[in-house]
Amino acid sequence: MENNKSAMKCVKKWTGNIFFLVGVVLVAFLLFSVVQSRLSNGPPTIAGHKLYIVIGGSMSPTIDVGSLAVIKPIDDQAIKVGDIITYKGLTSESITTHRVAKILSIDGEPKFITRGDANDVDDPTPLEPSQIIGRVLFAIPYVGSLLSFAQSKSGLVLLVIIPGIALIIYEIRSVVSIIRKMKLEKIHNIGIDETTNVME
Repeated sequence: MENNKSAMKCVKKWTGNIFFLVGVVLVAFLLFSVVQSRLSNGPPTIAGHKLYIVIGGSMSPTIDVGSLAVIKPIDDQAIKVGDIITYKGLTSESITTHRVAKILSIDGEPKFITRGDANDVDDPTPLEPSQIIGRVLFAIPYVGSLLSFAQSKSGLVLLVIIPGIALIIYEIRSVVSIIRKMKLEKIHNIGIDETTNVME
């Protein structure tokens, strides 16, 4: 029975530590992304990889709306048919993520025909190499929606500031608890030493 209590206590402790660590990482990521986006006026970048929020459903079900797409810059010569790439409009600031359906060679320069997985036809205009931002390494569902909300004032408060304060309070309580435990152990050890001296 004592062993079961000890095991449950250990599991509870490790579960709490894991949730705390996940919380710290999530809050730090959201804060970093929001700050970097506002400073650069563009998508956040981590280790050279750009992070884009998917707002359209043209790549469903491969990449759903609200996902966070991680984009790696790539040389146009390395792009293959079947790759999912992110590119900018030739005459606009729009950003699109579609799959490469065909690669053409026009006047010795590659042109890329793309199509969304949810679309029935190819995109009408071939892509220039200069339009390509990079290839999609992977996409994380729902995280894009979370990041988009975190960039608003209410989202910043609810997802970053309040959880951040809560984590700080939790950590302070843990430190205080450890200090109290150390003091109690010290008092207990002093009591044992005094008892030993009396017996001698």
